[in-house]
Amino acid sequence: MKKFLLLLSTISFTIFHGIAQSKTQHWSPADRQILIEGLSSTRVNLLKEVAGLSEVQFHFKPDSTQWSIAEVIEHIGIYDELLYWDLSNNQYTEERPDLVEKVKGIDSAMMAYDADPNKGQAPFAVQPLGRFQTK
Repeated sequence: MKKFLLLLSTISFTIFHGIAQSKTQHWSPADRQILIEGLSSTRVNLLKEVAGLSEVQFHFKPDSTQWSIAEVIEHIGIYDELLYWDLSNNQYTEERPDLVEKVKGIDSAMMAYDADPNKGQAPFAVQPLGRFQTK
């Protein structure tokens, strides 16, 4: 499950990074369809992963410092919503070529964070609140 969630995070980061970094390249209808199908299949695969879990397993927490599977999925869902709105709203802002040099190197920091086994605390806005009471 951890590998699947890491893969999901990496795919999401790659997709959103690609969208954010493109200057003049626009997605063709075929590209958009591939992305939509990829996101849909990821959703289906996630649901398959948890389908065999009982409610107890779905909400199990090894200790008070770790999240349950339900909480991890909720966390991913919150980020998904935030990224959606960020992309939706930022598509109407002007390009800022003057900031390109300023943000260079951030990709490597994000990729290092993704691979780091010792994660930090999620910001309050994306911490799970227990919205998924049932599977």
